[in-house]
Amino acid sequence: MAATVPTTEPTSVRAGDTWQWRREDLSDYPASAWTLKYYLRNASAYIDITATADGDNFAVSVAKATTAGYTVGDYDWTAVVESATERFEIGSGR
Repeated sequence: MAATVPTTEPTSVRAGDTWQWRREDLSDYPASAWTLKYYLRNASAYIDITATADGDNFAVSVAKATTAGYTVGDYDWTAVVESATERFEIGSGR
């Protein structure tokens, strides 16, 4: 049975697992005109994730082979949307 893909960022993720979520709440920033990016930072690691377009929504998927190489720890994260001329922060957390 396939896992249900959440429609918000997860509160925690694990290195070595596949990371997946969707953003369906960004109608002011349709994927046809905007790019959604996540920046995860801690003292020793930087992780950048770019969502893919799924219609006018965004889908995030990071393969287990990729996450297996990530440094374990707490990260601060920021989500931004970008167009050719604008950039806005739409979320952040730890």
